[in-house]
Amino acid sequence: MIYNIDFELVGVIYLLVLYGALCIYYSDQSEVNKRFKVLVRYIIATEIMDIVTAVTISFGNAIPPVLNMALNTVYFALTFCLGYIFVRYVESYVYQTETDRITLLVNRTVLLLQMALLLVNLFTGFIFRFDENGRYIHGNIYLLVYLVPIYFICFAAGVLLNKRKLFKRKQKVSIGVYILMCVLGPLIQMLIFPNVLLGLFTPSIAALIILFSMETPDYQMLMKTLAELHELKRNLQNEVKRQTKAAEDRREKVERLSQQVILTLAKTIDAKDTYTNGHSERVANYSREIAKRMGLSENEQHEIYYMGLLHDIGKIGISDAIINKTEKLTDEEYRMILKHPEIGEDILKCISEIPDISVGAKFHHEKYDGSGYPDGVSGEDIPLQARIIGIADAYDAMASKRSYRDVLPQEVVRAEILKGKGTQFDPMCADILLEMIDADKAYQMREN
Repeated sequence: MIYNIDFELVGVIYLLVLYGALCIYYSDQSEVNKRFKVLVRYIIATEIMDIVTAVTISFGNAIPPVLNMALNTVYFALTFCLGYIFVRYVESYVYQTETDRITLLVNRTVLLLQMALLLVNLFTGFIFRFDENGRYIHGNIYLLVYLVPIYFICFAAGVLLNKRKLFKRKQKVSIGVYILMCVLGPLIQMLIFPNVLLGLFTPSIAALIILFSMETPDYQMLMKTLAELHELKRNLQNEVKRQTKAAEDRREKVERLSQQVILTLAKTIDAKDTYTNGHSERVANYSREIAKRMGLSENEQHEIYYMGLLHDIGKIGISDAIINKTEKLTDEEYRMILKHPEIGEDILKCISEIPDISVGAKFHHEKYDGSGYPDGVSGEDIPLQARIIGIADAYDAMASKRSYRDVLPQEVVRAEILKGKGTQFDPMCADILLEMIDADKAYQMREN
């Protein structure tokens, strides 16, 4: 059969001109335009190969069958790649940088499987072959060479329909026309003009229509600028997150250091008294638990814990000989002991990060009925933190060893807390501590 190649020759010529214009005027490309250039290249290559195979087939047995087999195999391979490239072009409107990985894997698998079948066909001829007279003979599964392009065309149509909101109207029209031309060209050639090459001429005409829907170079520059601004914004956001994370890490580090310093200071305070090992830490823990059960915020619980750790810091200003004296204190020595709340207030009042941290140190020996020291305040005039720390301090004093006695039995401690409710202790704090005692069946809240 002698093929009329005029249409496809014209198509190749104007596509070469089109491609030259793309290289000159669209050198600064968006992802869409870049993939369109690739699509045009593949249309040109496939159309040229279609012309070459048509010419060699027309010469019949003058062309070796092996050469015809090789040329037609390349032609069909380019046809398959052209379908795949078209899908990638349509997807570039949806995925600006990279296609969905699963979709990409499926399409590449389809393409590679068909390529593998073409290679096998070189040795088997079950898709197509040429006899010794140069006649083109279709094999039993020849239709496979049409199924892959049809698959890619249908897939591209599916993307266009499913993601139509992402396409402008002129883009939907031009891509739709291209898909239609890819179907009509081969049908017209097979059904009406079998000896006229139209299968790739019609898509090449549609490529020109697509050009009219593409972004102009000025629009590309705008899109590039917007993309750069978006990237700059993303980088700034990442930098802000990084700096915020670094600041948060520093804050946590400072907080851990502060807690360690306060805890070390509390241990130093307790070390002055042979019989108060761990006292400050236990008072802090009991105070925090009481605050939690009272419904105070986490921040308030945190602050009460620190106040509890430092409630006895005023003992630093009292002589070790007085603190650890086993005999009865003289009146002067007792007056010195009574000064440790005020000494503690003077030491802590300069700490600005926790403004009320000195409250626990100053008022933890005040009593609810006003009989405490140093100021003799009563009821709710005593700061809540000090009322909490005061009852926790009194509890631990009874649940710890002293120079003159061992740890008191739990029932004795409970009775003393109940007895002091409303006189020595805030009634609400006393009720909560009694609940804690009742829940502590194994008497764990004590000096170990």
